[in-house]
Amino acid sequence: MPTVRNYRGYDTTSQVSLLFIAFFVITFALFVPVVFATHECKDKEGTELDECLANAKSAASEDLSSARSSLNRVVDDINKYLSELSVTQSQIDQLQIDINGVYAELYKINNNLEVRRVRLQDSVSLRDSVIRAYYQSGKLSALEFFVLQTPSLNGFRLSSLVYAYDKSVTEEALNIIKRLHFEITIFEKDKAEAEGLKTELETAQQRLISLKTDIDAKRAQAEAEKAELGEEIASLEQKIADLSAKQQAILAAKGGEGVVSGYEAGEYELPDPPFSPAFAAMSYGAYTHYNGMSQYGARGRAEDGQSYEKILNHYYETDVKDEWDDDGDEEIDVEGYGEMSFQEYLYGIAEMPSSWHEEALKAQAVAARTYAYRAGKPICTSDSCQVFSICKATGEYQDGTTDENCEQKYNSSGAWRDAVDDTNGKILDDPETSQYSSTTGGYLNQSGWDADGDWPGDAYEKKGKSPWFYKAWYTQTYNDNSDKCGRSTPWLDEEEMADILNSWVVWSKGSGDERDHISPVTTSCWGGDPYSNDEMKDKADDHGDSYSSVNSVSVDIGNNGRTATVHFGTDNGSVNISGEDFKTVFNLRAPGYVSLRSRLFDIEMEN
Repeated sequence: MPTVRNYRGYDTTSQVSLLFIAFFVITFALFVPVVFATHECKDKEGTELDECLANAKSAASEDLSSARSSLNRVVDDINKYLSELSVTQSQIDQLQIDINGVYAELYKINNNLEVRRVRLQDSVSLRDSVIRAYYQSGKLSALEFFVLQTPSLNGFRLSSLVYAYDKSVTEEALNIIKRLHFEITIFEKDKAEAEGLKTELETAQQRLISLKTDIDAKRAQAEAEKAELGEEIASLEQKIADLSAKQQAILAAKGGEGVVSGYEAGEYELPDPPFSPAFAAMSYGAYTHYNGMSQYGARGRAEDGQSYEKILNHYYETDVKDEWDDDGDEEIDVEGYGEMSFQEYLYGIAEMPSSWHEEALKAQAVAARTYAYRAGKPICTSDSCQVFSICKATGEYQDGTTDENCEQKYNSSGAWRDAVDDTNGKILDDPETSQYSSTTGGYLNQSGWDADGDWPGDAYEKKGKSPWFYKAWYTQTYNDNSDKCGRSTPWLDEEEMADILNSWVVWSKGSGDERDHISPVTTSCWGGDPYSNDEMKDKADDHGDSYSSVNSVSVDIGNNGRTATVHFGTDNGSVNISGEDFKTVFNLRAPGYVSLRSRLFDIEMEN
């Protein structure tokens, strides 16, 4: 075959196949999308292409944004838990689950980025082929090869056509390069952000491990303190067991033993002291077992906008479930009244005033229903179980007679009945306890501090206006009109306060016989054979310490809801007494019915 030469004088026969390949490469580049992320920009040119690329979003942007949001939530939770005194194991476990979830999101993102990297390599190779094909100077272009087959195209017409073709290919090559450059840039940005997320996630994981270590240390310390407290209480209980029956009766009467509910006391305000200096023993709460729900706390939470489900979840750490639809078939054995329907029984529960917030009433209805459901035996009608009134249940007494006083007393019972009806069949889902009480002082065994912020100022019982939240007790019972043993004030004078300290010395260092004489000097109310104030001071002096005056007092409150230590400044230096010991000695010795009714208390001093 003869050699063919083009009009430029080059041998074209041997280059025909190369020209076809070059033409195919350029054509392929013109019509095949370069990268998936810029597919919508493949038909754009010039300024329009630049704007399109600027507005194009990364294929991984939404996934990266989602992973970032998840990580931020984890970091926020860790920061919050690090500042709290206690964190539950379930909260720790949930944090690990969330971190694992972010790891899974990041793994998926990195897999997608790897796929993009491989495809990007193919695109870069394609770009290089286009550039090489175009810039191979001295070789016949694809267009030149074909137009040579048309003799009429020569001279100016041929030059013009070749120029137009070259310009078009140049612009398209630049557009391809622009798209590739954008894709490379955004890929590198996504990769860098993914690597940054991984670093932050690893930091969060380490902080979670530190949080676990911190919590474990706190738990170990709490267990140690609990064991130490247990030993102190055991020692104290042994001392109390060794007391005379009379002294034990005094402690039982003054210590707030027993649970009182269904009683709405009048508002309380500490009266002004009639002398100076004066000391008042202030109890946080009274007559409580510290278990389950605080009724005044539930009232405060309801008035703060919480639903009855949320209220119950806080106090019992469980949810509410439907046990049955009470159509009257479910019955309960009520002590003194026999079998009656649950609905009628619940209508008669006199535990919470019907004037209280409806969400508090609903919480009470569920708690009362659960308590009755779990009773498993004839249920008593006093505050030892749940206060029940047949009058409130039926509007009349058991013999069928109607009493106007009954109707007047429970004239607002419609709200309570509505609460019972609105929670029909609902009980707590397997709670640790279904107990409740009026006022705990803002701390419960299961749920801890009951405050919306700082205790005691933000305590929910304070918001619920409990008259027992912070009170000086000096009456025989919880009724303010009960016997006061001749006292007109809960305040103690300086001699009486110093006498308490001298009694503590005898309690701590004296013999059993000497401790038997620690009882109120007001024998008209308590009887017994107490030492006089002077005799107690002499006995304390025999044991190396005695006190005549007190010039300051303060207390330390423990994280366990107890008064840990009471500090006094006296004429004989500083005195520090454990909260348990002080409460015991104070209740044994304080005159009349002056007493501490709670394990959580304060001592106020007025000069």
